[in-house]
Amino acid sequence: MVSAVPPGPAHGHDREAEVRALLTLDALPGVGLVRLKHVVQAFGSARRALAVPVHDFEAVAGRGTAAARHEPALAAQIEGALALAAKRGMEICTWTSPDYPPVLLHLHDPPPVLFLLGRRDLLSTSIVTVVGARRATARSRDVAERLSGALARAGVTVASGLALGIDAAAHRGALAGGGPTIAVLGRGADEAYPRAHRPLFRRIAAEGLIVSEFLPGTPPLPHHFPRRNRILAALSRAVVVVEAAATSGSLITVDHALDLGIDVWAVPGPIEVATCEGSNRLIAEGARPLVSVAGFVKAFTGSDVPAQARAGAGTEPFAAGADRVLERLGSETLAVDQVAFRVEMSVADTLAVLTEMELDGRVRQLPGMRFQRVA
Repeated sequence: MVSAVPPGPAHGHDREAEVRALLTLDALPGVGLVRLKHVVQAFGSARRALAVPVHDFEAVAGRGTAAARHEPALAAQIEGALALAAKRGMEICTWTSPDYPPVLLHLHDPPPVLFLLGRRDLLSTSIVTVVGARRATARSRDVAERLSGALARAGVTVASGLALGIDAAAHRGALAGGGPTIAVLGRGADEAYPRAHRPLFRRIAAEGLIVSEFLPGTPPLPHHFPRRNRILAALSRAVVVVEAAATSGSLITVDHALDLGIDVWAVPGPIEVATCEGSNRLIAEGARPLVSVAGFVKAFTGSDVPAQARAGAGTEPFAAGADRVLERLGSETLAVDQVAFRVEMSVADTLAVLTEMELDGRVRQLPGMRFQRVA
């Protein structure tokens, strides 16, 4: 169900005052995003919430929260951040703005304010979120880059978090594919994190979109990144985990996606590689295995990958074993490990080939991870 927020002012001085009020409520100690939403709903707007008597405010927001509403230091911090946003050319979107992404309202804690740098129209496009390990293997970085390039050429916007490893590869792949990309940050939208990504940050701001719910100037604190991840999940029509360790932050994005009913895909990886443990476990728990860039793009868009998207993409993983698997499968219905034994391949590689063949319509999967040839 879409979370209800009261109608807000569309423009002018009233809108600016509402933005300041929302930012003030968000900064109050003891008032988290869920309670902030309740406060605004209770009083009709953030501005009214700041104006009501202390007793009325604390009856909704909690004891001890009202004193900071009119703290000069907090007002100065917000004014300074808004001045920085204006200087950097950011646009501000609140949950009452007509162009606020409606998918974010499905979150139980939607961000009340978004700071946008670049093409805000990208928020209404078809988006795939590509995430994974910061210390990713070269193989997985290559997969992320090729996948994002193919999606970009197919007209899909790629979103990620501008982190090291898979995130950066996804952004670069989308840009190399001639398409836009969205970076959702765990800090203010005025600066890149990590700093090594400043050139990539500038290019995304020029050709794509930088998104943050945090005030400009806000540092990248650890608790900001789970908040960032829920936005990455909610904006997307599918989440792809290219490589993730057992405790990877990417799995937080997956949890949000599952809560929202969004498809989750994962790229199978070698079982002996620690940074593949989390992504492999996702597949074991029901995530869709992504074993073919072309197959994923076809499944997502409903059409084949354009020829230019396939150019230079390299050989698809495990495709060479497909004919051998089909031959050994014969007319029987076999479990994955049985097929793997017959073709003398690892179970992971066999599952990857079977999944690609399922996407191509050559085999069908039955309950219990059993497969049969399609006549």
